[in-house]
Amino acid sequence: MLHLLLGKTRTKDKYRVVYTDHQRLELEKEFHYSRYITIRRKAELATTLSLSERQVKIWFQNRRAKERKMNKKKMQQSQQASTTTPTPPGVGTPGNISMVTSSSGSSGLVSPSIQMTIKEEY
Repeated sequence: MLHLLLGKTRTKDKYRVVYTDHQRLELEKEFHYSRYITIRRKAELATTLSLSERQVKIWFQNRRAKERKMNKKKMQQSQQASTTTPTPPGVGTPGNISMVTSSSGSSGLVSPSIQMTIKEEY
């Protein structure tokens, strides 16, 4: 029961720190100011928040990982939204090329009456 009073929970082989609301707020404020913390600021924050410097460092690493994960998810959602939204053919979108040969078929003239869409993939 003592470990619950100290803000730590037991996981398989290690204790996991449960940050207080105040600690999280201060760490988030610092992260908003700068995604990477300096050695001096890390020491100051650790002292102010009653955490070890290692805990502050790891919190920042985890927070950057969380931000990357959120940004990746946003990118995937925006790509899905753009691929599921139908666009009418030939409305001046890049990648649309008009190309039809003439009625004789051998002259190679181009007519704007039929469009062929080229999709670029990376």
